[in-house]
Amino acid sequence: MERFPGKVAAAVFAAAGMPCVGKHMGVTTEEFMRRTSSEGLMDCKMLPINNNHGAGVAMIMGPNFLARKNYQQSSPEDLALAKMLVRPGNLFMEDPVMKDASLLTDTNYGSVKKVYVVAKADGSSTKEMQRWMVLLSPGTEAEEIAGADHAIMSSRPRELCDALVKIADSLNTC
Repeated sequence: MERFPGKVAAAVFAAAGMPCVGKHMGVTTEEFMRRTSSEGLMDCKMLPINNNHGAGVAMIMGPNFLARKNYQQSSPEDLALAKMLVRPGNLFMEDPVMKDASLLTDTNYGSVKKVYVVAKADGSSTKEMQRWMVLLSPGTEAEEIAGADHAIMSSRPRELCDALVKIADSLNTC
């Protein structure tokens, strides 16, 4: 979106970290980690990693965390699939590119319409945390989906589809 804002009609963030102009990209991850106690991460594991940008930390989501925080409203089949697909996820907390507060500009990234889909039953990220990200980006619209866990596409697929159609329809001015 920063490089080609004219090619993006709208950016939709569904229960996801949403970066903002004027702050570094990792600010949402840092805030999530600040708001989440070690008990809140349950059986997740932090794994030290080394990549071409240096040392870092990856997180491996544990099966209990997935079941109680991310997929608690989803079908048992979706939870089972998620557990099979778990891989270490780089948190990018020490990546120099992610620490660059000037990476996203108001002229480019800031000019793209943004919509945040709040998953009201997300156990891993509170409604307040999701609303905090919306407030960081003035002009961002918010859609709420009741009963949606972190995996909105599996817990409330029809409601997510309806929200996406509503967003697309709002872009059609012809």
